[in-house]
Amino acid sequence: MQPDDDRARTRAEPLPEERAAETGDEDREARAAAILADSEERVAGAAAGAAPADAAEEHRTSEETA
Repeated sequence: MQPDDDRARTRAEPLPEERAAETGDEDREARAAAILADSEERVAGAAAGAAPADAAEEHRTSEETA
């Protein structure tokens, strides 16, 4: 098992309130893997300077927000 697979597997275990809301057709491991991949992509973008690390650092003008 690759390290990313292990991380996804360990994070796929639902919390009690998540378990109560399950319908039975969830693929928790795939969902956890997708969340981890998205998180790693955002961290890599912030580390490379391609994306702000925090929304507060964007410094948009008022014209860009409207």
